[in-house]
Amino acid sequence: MHAQKIFRTLFWLLLGIILAISLMPAGDAPTVFANDKLNHGLAFFTLSLMARLLWTRAHVASLFVLLMAFGGAIEILQLSMGFGRDADWMDFAADIAAILLGLLAGRLLWSMTGKRSIAE
Repeated sequence: MHAQKIFRTLFWLLLGIILAISLMPAGDAPTVFANDKLNHGLAFFTLSLMARLLWTRAHVASLFVLLMAFGGAIEILQLSMGFGRDADWMDFAADIAAILLGLLAGRLLWSMTGKRSIAE
């Protein structure tokens, strides 16, 4: 049970980091890839993979909708603030694609290992 708490804490920490980086001024935000869509893909793939492995009993559609709402909220927040940020609906499309891939990868890992959660 202790490991489960650690992994959930890491999930929420990652979610907070993604939000913070997404709302930083455009030039100040750290990146892994030169291509912005790949950065979105990495962030949302990792987040959705963790979500699927942590909450295996949750309906996958619920996880998808919640993660998609998070990605959409980021784009809306970027639209409403300054700092050289703007909403890019192709970023949102990259988020959605990465969420789908992350949820699928989580399901595959879950079924291959036979474990009910990431912390087992």
